[in-house]
Amino acid sequence: MPGHEVANDDMMIDEYEQKQVNAVPDGFNSQYLKIYYGKLFPYEEMFKWMSYANDGKHPACNQSYFGRREFSFTLDNDVYLRYKTFNSVSELENSIKEKCPVKIDIGPVYNVDPAKRHSYAQSGCYPEERELIFDIDMSDYDDVRYCCSGADVCLECWPLMTIAIKVIDTALRDDFGFNHILWVYSGRRGVHCWVCDGKARRLTN
Repeated sequence: MPGHEVANDDMMIDEYEQKQVNAVPDGFNSQYLKIYYGKLFPYEEMFKWMSYANDGKHPACNQSYFGRREFSFTLDNDVYLRYKTFNSVSELENSIKEKCPVKIDIGPVYNVDPAKRHSYAQSGCYPEERELIFDIDMSDYDDVRYCCSGADVCLECWPLMTIAIKVIDTALRDDFGFNHILWVYSGRRGVHCWVCDGKARRLTN
């Protein structure tokens, strides 16, 4: 991706990352981000969610589960760090506070620790699970909205998002039987739907 500094193989950018735009908005203040990561970021909640009960508190849990989850950080100098893994909530917290990323991407759970992927044969490290995610952008509705276009969004646009959410949510629950569904604002011009049921996470490509 233009503008990204590639320092080593751990920071290689695949086709998905090439579609990303500059993650640092105009008027960005790194001090506010440090305060957010220092006082507000929900580390415990993120760890609990991403562990799916594999948190070491139950005899049958898989204690390596969270440590096989890939995270990636985009730093404010456009450096992109892939294959970040953490074995505990404290490791996650310390790394985020140290790097202070402007963007965090949550990747799949691999069969082995992806940070140690070079220790395995080329086919020995592969994704085993990932959430089923739907990304709805307001720009997808440019042919039917009359108020804005592209990345521009106003209050009159959002009923289109509301309709999309209701339609997809109903289909996921009633037609496919999924229950653990999280809708979140994408931070830019739309919404993301995270389907977290075990059978969704284990779907093949």
